[in-house]
Amino acid sequence: MNRFLPVCILICISFLLTACGGSSSSLNSHNSELNIAATEVIDNTIIPAATRFQQQVDQLITDSQNFCITANTTEDNLTALQNQWQQTNQAWFELLPYRFGPMVNSELFPTYTFIDSYRLCGTDYIATVRTKIDSLLADNSEITAETFSSLSFKYVGLLALEVSLFEDAASQSLVKAGIINEYLANTRKCQLLTGFSTELLRRADIIVQGWNTDYRDTGSNYRELLVNNQLESFLDDETGEAAIEKITVSVQEFYDYLGLRDLTIDVSQLSGDIWQALNASLNNTEELLAGTETTKISFNHIMKNNRFEQTVAILQENFQT
Repeated sequence: MNRFLPVCILICISFLLTACGGSSSSLNSHNSELNIAATEVIDNTIIPAATRFQQQVDQLITDSQNFCITANTTEDNLTALQNQWQQTNQAWFELLPYRFGPMVNSELFPTYTFIDSYRLCGTDYIATVRTKIDSLLADNSEITAETFSSLSFKYVGLLALEVSLFEDAASQSLVKAGIINEYLANTRKCQLLTGFSTELLRRADIIVQGWNTDYRDTGSNYRELLVNNQLESFLDDETGEAAIEKITVSVQEFYDYLGLRDLTIDVSQLSGDIWQALNASLNNTEELLAGTETTKISFNHIMKNNRFEQTVAILQENFQT
């Protein structure tokens, strides 16, 4: 997949970006078909992916709270909670290709880094997270929401929850009986579990709110600002690329990232979930190009109408590969 698919995505994106501004094409960034296609991707693929991730995190909190009731701290419930973490991780990988706008928020450390610390520089922070969890378990200070909201991005997010759920802190054993015993022996571990989950939901909420309600305190949501080409009018540090450029460049950057980093070694080490997560990204990219049942004009449709049928065929073949 790393070898073939990025090349095909690049073919697709090269066409689409040429269509946005190339003098040899009748299409441009204000072309109604491109605007419709980009808007439908936002409405039918990107925002639903953000919402699914938010919902999966919310379910993770519910399951964590249930698990932390002493009578429910069992191996069966731990298995269910681990499965929910995997569902949450896969939902994140559906959203991860769209690293712009509410995923970034133009912060020094963007919103997405507090969910997925590896995505920033390809650094494996598992040892750092383990050390932080050890120190929090040994500490006697009160654990509050600020305990987590004040932490650096490298200490929180999906990785902190994976370490909390798939191994015991004392010996880094994956044996479920040992993990259960640690939760039962130290009530702070459940406080950390629910605290990390709640902080993850706070970040997911920021992304969904940015897309749907209010982006960076502008009073307008990012969808409207992007589709209507108003970002630069509201925010001096935002660039004014067309929606189709934001989307396609971000997806290409994601597949470049897959080729440059050792995700299958460094990410989801304890859960063994990386291939399922990458499959979620792949399926979402396929939906991005082909559209959904409610899509009127898909990227594939635009390419076919502009005599790029072979590009579409190559993409479909390589999705199967």
